[in-house]
Amino acid sequence: MLEITVENHPDGRVRVALKGRLDTQTYAQCEERIRPLLTATTRVLLFDMAGVDYLSSMGLRVLMKTAAALGSHGGRCVLARLQPPIRKVIEIANALPKEAVFASVEEADRYLDHIQRQARQEAQNPPKPLRQ
Repeated sequence: MLEITVENHPDGRVRVALKGRLDTQTYAQCEERIRPLLTATTRVLLFDMAGVDYLSSMGLRVLMKTAAALGSHGGRCVLARLQPPIRKVIEIANALPKEAVFASVEEADRYLDHIQRQARQEAQNPPKPLRQ
């Protein structure tokens, strides 16, 4: 399930708050909701990701398509308040080359799921500093 709240600001800024999972079950709902916002009048679209607890490859695709659509007319897409597992997925995606790396959506989702579980564990059990 994904809850989407849209706030339009008069200066061309739009805040889209997401809550829940942005995955293969909800990405189309998200795309449909933001499609009308991808116009030349939208200067900045801010995804407030505080409530997102899972991001699949299809959810990542929504974010990348949004950035590309806005960038085509000089707009920007920015992300804020990412939970550690979601931040990790975003960081990895930015580090990867643009060409396809995974053989299938399922393979990419398995990898992203693993990374997010690992990031959750690291956030819950941070390493102890070494004493010198």
